[in-house]
Amino acid sequence: MTNLSVLQNRFGEVWRMSVIRIRKGHDLNILGVPEKKLQHLQRPVRLELCPLDFRGIKPKLLVREGERVKAGGAVYRDKGRPDILFTSPASGTISSIAYGERRTITGITIDLDKSDIFEDFRVSDADHSDPASIRSLLLKSGLWPVIRQRPFSGIADPDVSPKAVFVPAMPTAPFAPDIFMQLDGKDRAFQSGLTLLARLTGSPVHLVIDEKNSSPLFTGAEDVILHRFSGPHPAGNVGIHIHHIAPIRHRDDHVWYVLPQDVARIGAFFLTGRLPVTKVMTVGGEAVEQRQYLGFMQGSLIGDILEGNPVSEPARIISGDVLTGTRRDLQKPIGFYDEVVSVIPEKTGRDFIGWLSPGMRKYSVTNLFLSRLFPSGSFSLDTGLNGSERVMIPFGNIESVLPIDIIPTWLIKMIIARDIDEMEKLGIYECDPEDFALCSFVDASKMEIVDIIRDGLDYIEKNG
Repeated sequence: MTNLSVLQNRFGEVWRMSVIRIRKGHDLNILGVPEKKLQHLQRPVRLELCPLDFRGIKPKLLVREGERVKAGGAVYRDKGRPDILFTSPASGTISSIAYGERRTITGITIDLDKSDIFEDFRVSDADHSDPASIRSLLLKSGLWPVIRQRPFSGIADPDVSPKAVFVPAMPTAPFAPDIFMQLDGKDRAFQSGLTLLARLTGSPVHLVIDEKNSSPLFTGAEDVILHRFSGPHPAGNVGIHIHHIAPIRHRDDHVWYVLPQDVARIGAFFLTGRLPVTKVMTVGGEAVEQRQYLGFMQGSLIGDILEGNPVSEPARIISGDVLTGTRRDLQKPIGFYDEVVSVIPEKTGRDFIGWLSPGMRKYSVTNLFLSRLFPSGSFSLDTGLNGSERVMIPFGNIESVLPIDIIPTWLIKMIIARDIDEMEKLGIYECDPEDFALCSFVDASKMEIVDIIRDGLDYIEKNG
């Protein structure tokens, strides 16, 4: 497939595929990159389902403590959209249900059987072509939550017809899994998943790959529109792809997106009639001894993932990459959408007159430290902020790593001011916190820009 080839898709549209080059951004060059060798975790003795992984849902339990469930059996549903079910990845017994403030369900622990008994979803050949059947089976199986929707990045609304579906297949985040490692041996399932998404929505399915990707799995994919991107992180973020291909203009301009590994799970489910529950993830970071690829079961506890893999204390364990992940302890599961466990040194205290240091070993995106003059491979990064929060001054750092045509400084100010009209004019519906993670990293004012963007989206979703 050449860069300027002409493609005609199943919707009768003709697209000229050229490389979209991202100039703004930055690839974090840090220690702890995982080695490309895949190991499979042993079957855990327990799993935990975490409703807090899903934005905007109000869980309603369908089981009680002591009750048995099958693999693929419903555990809870969304009160606001009862058709959306959340199912068990394995068969076992509900051993405990944890509650937080106002009786919010924070975790459902399942003690697993030695082997699985699967829910039979009776998928027929006719179900592969009927949109209503595809939707119904995805909802019943608990696979529907893998489909997310912009704006707001919540679970896709089954009653909404999106204008497009995106499959981002070129991850650029730190320690992100190699796409070929994730889809190895899943060619048929991946293609089946792409076809099912196209039939489900009747909308274009945009498959985005790296400029250098020549694998027939992607270049020969059917029922999709193929795009190539190049450039530093966040060039692999789906929000950047949407912005350059099918921009979101208003709150009712819906776009769906699905991770490639979950596309393959959808395809495998329709091919076998069983819920696929295993995924491939990475463990990376300077503070963990074995940086590796792991095959694991959805809902596995981080303690089980890191068992037998020494961690250098003090360390911070993150479900997700170091820019967008969340801090979790060993007794919590990896996030539903996360494909990385990052373990980095935890910094305690501050460097004495650190701002006067020449910084030969300091990581710097700008020319602040001498390390920029003498590149020396990967750097050690810890959790230190290297300074305290200060006045918001537009140095241009934020703009230099954000490849979206918005004015981030003014958007941040309007979010803080709670000015919905200005937020909309400045393009908040195109925004997602993960696209601003590098902005937080390079911001000299030490603002939590990711949290500000999330707060703005939550506010406008409720009040807009």
